[in-house]
Amino acid sequence: MNYKIIVASLIVVIAGVILFCARNRSGQLRKFPPQAETMLDGFKSARQPDITAYDDLFRYFLEGFETTRSKRGALAYYKGLPSRHGLRVDALEGFSRSAPLWAAWVNSGRPHSIQLMSGRIIDLEDEFRQGLLVGTDPAADEYWGDVAYKDQRIVEASDIALSVWLFRDSVWTNFSEMQKSQVARWLKQSVVHKVADNNWHLFPVFIGVVLNALKVPSDNESVIQNYARFKEFYRGDGWFSDGPGQTFDYYNAWAIHYQLYWLQQVNPEWDSEFITATRRKFLATYQFLLGPSGFPILGRSVCYRMAAAAPLVFGQQSVPNDVSSAKARRALDATWAYFIQRGAVKEGNVSQGYCVADPRILDNYSGPASCLWALRSLIVAYYKPPLSPFWTASGGHLPVEEKSYEIQIPVLSWTVIGDKSNGTIIIKKPGDDVGGKTRVRKFDWLHRLASAFSGRPLRPENIQAKYDRNFYSSAVPFCGCLGRSD
Repeated sequence: MNYKIIVASLIVVIAGVILFCARNRSGQLRKFPPQAETMLDGFKSARQPDITAYDDLFRYFLEGFETTRSKRGALAYYKGLPSRHGLRVDALEGFSRSAPLWAAWVNSGRPHSIQLMSGRIIDLEDEFRQGLLVGTDPAADEYWGDVAYKDQRIVEASDIALSVWLFRDSVWTNFSEMQKSQVARWLKQSVVHKVADNNWHLFPVFIGVVLNALKVPSDNESVIQNYARFKEFYRGDGWFSDGPGQTFDYYNAWAIHYQLYWLQQVNPEWDSEFITATRRKFLATYQFLLGPSGFPILGRSVCYRMAAAAPLVFGQQSVPNDVSSAKARRALDATWAYFIQRGAVKEGNVSQGYCVADPRILDNYSGPASCLWALRSLIVAYYKPPLSPFWTASGGHLPVEEKSYEIQIPVLSWTVIGDKSNGTIIIKKPGDDVGGKTRVRKFDWLHRLASAFSGRPLRPENIQAKYDRNFYSSAVPFCGCLGRSD
């Protein structure tokens, strides 16, 4: 074996031991119950997953949190490759990206007490209440930390704010004035700090709107300025660039339109005409990207892939004439079944890749719990009551299951081609892929060595592979589906 590989491997092992010990000191090492994997069985056959399958999926992710939660419940130490933000923020994401799932579940009238496979009963309201109060207490050992300039905590604060709003009648209203002040103080920090110049502008906007809805004074000037800057990224036909220029990817689905949907839920009067119109225009073309065999993935944050169905799920509620209950349900069913059958969900978590874990395409800002943003399609689904038309619908079809097509999205310079015969969907973009510039670079020994020495992830960015190819196919994902190039 090459001595360089041996040295790199030893350093990686040592780094892993250090991380293991750090987690063990916090008492986080518990084993995910192997028998809980059977909760995914409802998505592993050709039949439509029924509501029981989704109930099991909810319990499955709750098992994952309970296996990794900290002693006081404000953090969760999932297994996986770390982010550049540090262990504390990675663990915060374990809580912040799980809590909206619990909150939507309870808000829709589902039971707040859930029994785990061990027989232990988890009260979701108590779980959230305790984690929130500990995480926002500067004197607590599990304090989430003060928010700084362009801090990842701003992203997480948005999900915390959503959870507080969804739990407003059962948790927030029962807080003392001192407890409300403590939570509000932590959230307010994210309203005033400068954010990355992209979809991040929506985070302080949403937090500010939630605080106002809860009758907590906030910095409305910052909210207005951030929203005005965000709207400058609108390029037409429902599509936004993720920041200045022309950066188009699935952030339109799982970040931008998702956030706009929740803005309308919290404050129905917030720029209602614009948000509703852009959502309708977006869904008119976006729905052609989803199929029964995945979708033509491109762009960053690939591991959020199961959230791609979210716009159809909330579109069914807000623009039902454009997206039927049956079509929205089919989008959710097909997306989760496709990825679960390919190993994308394991040990109570979402894998750090497109199918299984794949460090070549895992962004350096992503940590062990980051990929739980994939739950966003489930969050908007569980927000619907169990007997709503969405949950009782069946027999829906996605566009590619009905006919072949070739449509243009001029604002993106994309041609979307769907083939009914095999369910394949392709995005064609102008230009030529020459010289291998868009080949996916490996996470080789050099990257591993550099990461180990620096103490932070230095995985390959692979930006050209993610954005600059002239076609992306659902049948042959640019990153492959087995953790290697196909």
